Amino acid sequence: MTTNSTASIRLVQITDTHLYADSSSVLVGMNCEESLQDVLSLIRKEERDLVTALCTGDISQDNSKASYQRFYASVAGLGIPQYWIPGNHDEMTVMQQAVGSDNPCFSKSFQLSGWRIIMLNTHVDGQVYGQLSAAELHFLAQQLQAAKHQHVLICLHHNCLPVDAAWLQKHALVNSDQLLALIDSHSQVKGVLFGHIHQDYERNRNSVLYLGSPSTCIQFHPTKNQFALDQCNPGYRWLELGSDGVILTGVKRVSNKRYQVDFSSIGY
Repeated sequence: MTTNSTASIRLVQITDTHLYADSSSVLVGMNCEESLQDVLSLIRKEERDLVTALCTGDISQDNSKASYQRFYASVAGLGIPQYWIPGNHDEMTVMQQAVGSDNPCFSKSFQLSGWRIIMLNTHVDGQVYGQLSAAELHFLAQQLQAAKHQHVLICLHHNCLPVDAAWLQKHALVNSDQLLALIDSHSQVKGVLFGHIHQDYERNRNSVLYLGSPSTCIQFHPTKNQFALDQCNPGYRWLELGSDGVILTGVKRVSNKRYQVDFSSIGY
């Protein structure tokens, strides 16, 4: 699929893999290593001309070096650059120890054709909710000022717009108002991409597209007020960024497979 513009670039978002050091470990019944490999196989089957993979946090469930190293090697099999931000289960220091602090995957801002991609860290030590520090907000403001003549896609882990599931919304970005104020004052921002919510989410707010995406493992039910799992399969999001600033996007899920999941679980 292409936009009406003369050129476009295609990316994938891979998020919330929740890997363990032991690849045989399971999360509420699901083997997260198996489901990640299934999603990567689907990407290889479905996608062509990809330019990068945006990996938006909760890469690891146990914050182990082995899980980060295995994830890096697995995504590298797609043959494209990968860019990481930490989720609430991750710690940047351990991520950097696992694959090298100078690894390009930790680039916080980079250019793809006429687009500037900005990767924001919302991790708060010891907490499930997210927050953008003063330093991170200052970095974003600087980047937006420098990218006046580019289209901008902002990536973070925690959702900055509300979801319907009350239990999940308790763990959202707590200072989303500050982020939204910055976005509202910079018309070059065309999209905001996040993970954390383990579900397909798409909202248009003030002409900016806000996108949440399925996990590569368990899926959260989108409307239950208490913790509940959805029966949708693991998946990923594809994005096509047009030179005119238009974003085309969609979600693809593993099909024709039933995973072992404990749907009676009340948490994880």
